[in-house]
Amino acid sequence: MKKIFIYSACAILLSGCGTMDEFTRSIFATQTGAAIGNVAGSIIGENVGGYKGSFIGSMVGTAAGAMIGASIVARSQANNEREKDYNSSPSPHLDIRDIRLQDENWNRVVDADENCVLIFEIYNDGEKAAFDVKPILKGVEGTQKLNYSRPLVIDRIKPGEGVLYKVNLSASSDVRSGDAIFEIHLEERNGFGTPREEFTIRTQEK
Repeated sequence: MKKIFIYSACAILLSGCGTMDEFTRSIFATQTGAAIGNVAGSIIGENVGGYKGSFIGSMVGTAAGAMIGASIVARSQANNEREKDYNSSPSPHLDIRDIRLQDENWNRVVDADENCVLIFEIYNDGEKAAFDVKPILKGVEGTQKLNYSRPLVIDRIKPGEGVLYKVNLSASSDVRSGDAIFEIHLEERNGFGTPREEFTIRTQEK
């Protein structure tokens, strides 16, 4: 029962500090912690040593509670500072550019039974490196007869640099003439990916 009271009081201490400035939070936490420690120490001391134990327990509890209260605020402030640093720090900015098709007969169309390469450039225009960058290519319409290689993960793209990325692409013998619509986007380890965008390539039946 005593443990439940102490934990509940700590929750009140943390919630009460949320709307105060740093200086006020520190005073409030120290005073509240001292009060909690006083009560808890008095109860424990009385159970152990009667009135004298209650007095000593309340004194010790007051000092310990004040230290705990100050410690809670210090940890809370440190967490807030780390969150601010993370949110305000520079980040990578990825961009997909110049999507193009390289085919065997150079007609810029994926013909039946033809092996091609889909090429695009990935740039990092941000101020930090991007890690574990993964291009995600998905067929949207007219791609049922096309086969393309699985994506490879790029370990790192430094700020101001880019990489040339290639995807093997081929058409089956029964591909039909028309437009093949693809969707592409990038995923990045820390969440700095790109939105989905579509592009179209032509297919040609025999």
